[in-house]
Amino acid sequence: MIKFDVKGYQISFWNYVSSHLQGEDMVNRMREMGCSLYMAPEHKREEGLPNVYRVLEKCEQYKMPCILYDHRVTLKAFRESGEEQYIRNLKEVNTLYGKFSSAAYLFICDEPNSDEDYKATARACALMREYIPEIHPFVSLNHVGMRSEQDADRVLEFTAQDLRPDFLLYNCYSQCMEEETDKLQGLENYFHNLAKFMRIGKRYDLPVWQSLVLVGHMCLAEPTQAQIRWQLNVAAAHGVKGFFWFHPIELGYSYDFRGYAIDCKGKTTPRFDILSYENNRFMEDIAARLCNYKHEKTFHLHLNSGDHESFYRDRDDLIADVYTDYNRPLVIGKFSHITDASRRAVMLVNASQEKVCHVRISFGGTTSFTDSFYLSAGSAKIYEFQN
Repeated sequence: MIKFDVKGYQISFWNYVSSHLQGEDMVNRMREMGCSLYMAPEHKREEGLPNVYRVLEKCEQYKMPCILYDHRVTLKAFRESGEEQYIRNLKEVNTLYGKFSSAAYLFICDEPNSDEDYKATARACALMREYIPEIHPFVSLNHVGMRSEQDADRVLEFTAQDLRPDFLLYNCYSQCMEEETDKLQGLENYFHNLAKFMRIGKRYDLPVWQSLVLVGHMCLAEPTQAQIRWQLNVAAAHGVKGFFWFHPIELGYSYDFRGYAIDCKGKTTPRFDILSYENNRFMEDIAARLCNYKHEKTFHLHLNSGDHESFYRDRDDLIADVYTDYNRPLVIGKFSHITDASRRAVMLVNASQEKVCHVRISFGGTTSFTDSFYLSAGSAKIYEFQN
């Protein structure tokens, strides 16, 4: 498998196009859009296999790991065909893809819902590790906000212990609600889930990844450029390392879904340029500076904290005080260097999705100074220190 830093910052996307309809050209598009991890088209029909091969070859050329979808090794296939047939399927799939160094993951399921789903997913993951050790199982969870507290904790513990994923990827889109009356509750749900996944991730040393909303649908708004930026930076300030955009490629004309980066004719839209800019900006400006740090803690200022710690003056050994005009909300992430304990970083994010934020921050410790600046909606600024 191509060398892949599962604990590094990664950007990917959900791809629901069938393999007989999409070839390797999309790899170039997604690289341009700022993705570092590719998701191949869904392979269900035999005539699509040459396209899958070409995708894997293109990914090898770019040294870009790839997530494969083959209907024979999904959770649905496991439950319908039984374990013996599933093992035969795994062996068959391994002969098809095992020769490609870009084949990093095989999709098993998205959003297991019941205890039966979770148990079957755990067994499918175990069988995949046994029969295709070079390609790892890929599973995405739903947000746990709809579950009771104890049930949510139980599901996350089961995932970490029994599914044993390389990373905790979960879907949560309530940070971009359409109706004004739903926005507060949507943000509460977003931060509640973020806290739960980060706790379990740190407990089991699992990187936390998020699926982010790109297209408006149902009660979810079509995110603005500021909201796209907000989703990346706010998550990163809480320690999230990977991001999946839902979902940039239009499948066909829809009376509901809106805001795609690539339309159903295969043409890029203005959204493509926006997403490409924000993804590349994040990877080049934020991820490149935080890649050698690990997350310590996160403070909230003038923001419904819920499970997160609120910032107060002199509460922290490094950050002495923070002030924002008009009580604009702020997220403050603290990071420590992976190998050098004397080095730390602080990430400030304007947690407003609409308003500019004027910030004044004072640092204490051995390097005392005050800084004053403006942050556009969802934007971030990073400080690095060495004692």
